[in-house]
Amino acid sequence: MSLPIKRVTLYKHGLGFFERRGLLTGQQLRLEFPRPAMDDILKSLVVLDSLGQVLGLEFETPPDRNENVHKSSLTLSNDSSLTDTLTALRGRNVRVQTSEQTLEGLVVGVDLESKNPLERAILSLYQTESKSIVKLSLERLERLQILDAVAAGDLEFALQTAKRDEDRSSALLRLSEGEHNLSISYIAPAPAWRVSYRVIAEELENTESDVREIFVQGWGLFDNTLEEDLDGVELSLVAGMPVSFRYSLFAPNTPERPLVEDQERTVGAPIQFATMDYMEEASAAPMGGMARARKSMAAPAMAAAPAPLSSQMMQSSKPVSSGEARGALFAYRVAHPVSVARGQSGMVLLMSAKLKGKRELLYNGAKNPENPVASLRFENSSGFTLERGPVTVLEAQVSQGAEYAGEAVLEFTPSGAEVIVAFAVELGVKVTEQQTWETRLNRISINQGYLLIQEHQTCRTTYEIISQLQIPVVVTLERDRLNGYDFFETPQPISQTVTLARWKVDLGSKAKFEFVLQERMLQSRYEQVRNITFESLSEYLKNKFLDSSTFEALKSIRNLYAQIESTNAKISSLEAERKRIFARQTQIQGNLAPLARDGDEGRLRSKLVKELDGSENRLKTLEFETENLKALASTLEQDASKAIAALELKA
Repeated sequence: MSLPIKRVTLYKHGLGFFERRGLLTGQQLRLEFPRPAMDDILKSLVVLDSLGQVLGLEFETPPDRNENVHKSSLTLSNDSSLTDTLTALRGRNVRVQTSEQTLEGLVVGVDLESKNPLERAILSLYQTESKSIVKLSLERLERLQILDAVAAGDLEFALQTAKRDEDRSSALLRLSEGEHNLSISYIAPAPAWRVSYRVIAEELENTESDVREIFVQGWGLFDNTLEEDLDGVELSLVAGMPVSFRYSLFAPNTPERPLVEDQERTVGAPIQFATMDYMEEASAAPMGGMARARKSMAAPAMAAAPAPLSSQMMQSSKPVSSGEARGALFAYRVAHPVSVARGQSGMVLLMSAKLKGKRELLYNGAKNPENPVASLRFENSSGFTLERGPVTVLEAQVSQGAEYAGEAVLEFTPSGAEVIVAFAVELGVKVTEQQTWETRLNRISINQGYLLIQEHQTCRTTYEIISQLQIPVVVTLERDRLNGYDFFETPQPISQTVTLARWKVDLGSKAKFEFVLQERMLQSRYEQVRNITFESLSEYLKNKFLDSSTFEALKSIRNLYAQIESTNAKISSLEAERKRIFARQTQIQGNLAPLARDGDEGRLRSKLVKELDGSENRLKTLEFETENLKALASTLEQDASKAIAALELKA
């Protein structure tokens, strides 16, 4: 006997929660489960008994059938099971019966012939009392009784193992004596449930042209892959992402241990050890050359118009489920019992709601270049969390039926969040966008001998929107905001977040409109005053980032640095000359050593000595000039520093 499933909860990540309930009399209940599910079942099984007591659970170990068969002393083949049994019973006490006689003894064995082995097989029994062996043709055998209890147990184990389904595993629930009212719940792998939506957008009379009444209907799809029918079960479908994992509990795990060899040792003294962000809405008027159109007053009534399609659907398929928040999850609880046959799938209505929203043409060049996408935008005020799934969109005009308009995918949306269903590309409206980048100087200040130059990195995006439609339309421009950039000289967005901003543009019939969006980011860099060129200073003065007095002061400072650069260049030139003289002196001194003091060598010697004396005089002159130039450079540096300090003080 097995308890029927009474409650099922399915999740999106391939897991199901199952509860079995029922009355039972007895001390045990055998349950069967798919073998791959055993880890999850052993991890989650909960058994409640309101009338008795749960004593424990016994379950099979998972080695395969062949391994279990080999553990038995009896091995049965598919084509000679009787002779296999008799052969395995060698030495065991049995009683055999034919139509003429009953014999008892120890099995010696079975002798077979190659032709007709069963008809000509001979069973040999050893009778201990008479110390004799008797033979019996298996053809005459009518009954075999195993008198050895161990052999009989082995045969039963082999037969039970042979019939066991390798894809299934059983568990034996042990209970106290008497009556039991059991509830057995567990989780097990199950196909993920799915959801699909139908959305009907209906125009409303006497409202703005883009206002719609949005009817949303969601259907849940699920599969019964169990090996039993689901009959009148409580069904819940849960949206969200609970943490789940597999953990090996079913398969026995015997850790390997190191093998330590014995060794010879002598007795020694004892060894002792010492003890131890939501969307921000702005009320900005739409741009364009037309006012927001409103629907005209209804025409005089001629005949009773049929009820809107959404009302008909609400009437014919009333909600049959309720929503319930469960922390980070959301459960759809189907209100009526659900029955689905084994191997079949089911579809239940999860939610229906009438909401208010807007139809808009939404353009985002990063998602769909050239054309806007017809979209429905509304707040999920249904009270339900909407799980991700496909959407079929129908559109209906006033007093007219609905027609297929397109499809979309509705993303996971909690209650109270905004929903955008983009279902069709509007080819009658074309959008082109051009982007230009430039750097604009913003401000210059002076600090510790540096110019702090602040510049705006600007991005200018020009949208050209052309409508070929006969009716006025509203296009919503959506822009992914650049990180660190702010809008400037741009109309206020109607809504914005940290990452997105939107503007509305009204277009008349066959109209054209140009919209310019500008973004900028302030960047700073430092430049030493001594490195500024006269051309840069003139450009700063021309663009009025420097006044004339500051320009003249910086120009004077730049002249001082120019003199310093010229002075340092002269010092470098003198230093180079000194190095050349030192090198020549070293060469002369090396040439003097081997020369004699008379004759031609004496005359050459005198000439080199005279050159050496002249170079010494030049070195003294160079040293004097270098010191004067260094003093001048130092004075110029001090004058430049004082001028910069005075300029900073003035600023």
